[in-house]
Amino acid sequence: MDDFDYVPGFIPGPSTSTAAPKISEYDFPEQQEPKKRREPVKRPAPVSPVIQKIKAIAVAAVVCAVLFTMLSSIIYLNKMIVQNKKTISELSGEIKQAQAENIRLSAELGTIISAEKIRNYAVSELGMQKAERYQIYYFEDRDGDRVVIADGKQPNINT
Repeated sequence: MDDFDYVPGFIPGPSTSTAAPKISEYDFPEQQEPKKRREPVKRPAPVSPVIQKIKAIAVAAVVCAVLFTMLSSIIYLNKMIVQNKKTISELSGEIKQAQAENIRLSAELGTIISAEKIRNYAVSELGMQKAERYQIYYFEDRDGDRVVIADGKQPNINT
């Protein structure tokens, strides 16, 4: 075969392209910018191992102090929670006692005050008596108001 073997279904891609490569422009020395001199990197002076150990100890001490403070605050808060729970249980007991006393006093009040006892007191102590049917008169006004007259007394118009 020739220099170029034909393969059916073969389409040349960019890597197998038959195009000529691009020629880059050549930079002449007079067109190039002068190279800048690189400055040396300034590094800190090495720290002595003693100073490194002191810094590590200081950091560890600060971390320990923070952890101790957090632990003591947690213990204090737990103590406050226990005290508050104790106070709550004491107050709950007082509330239950007050509710029981309230129920007892309500029952006692119910036995003291009754309609029959009030009626008996009004009749015996105050000399009151229940009005009979013949003592009650009904009066109808033009406007539809009702006035009840007992024992033949006339109502006062001004009141």
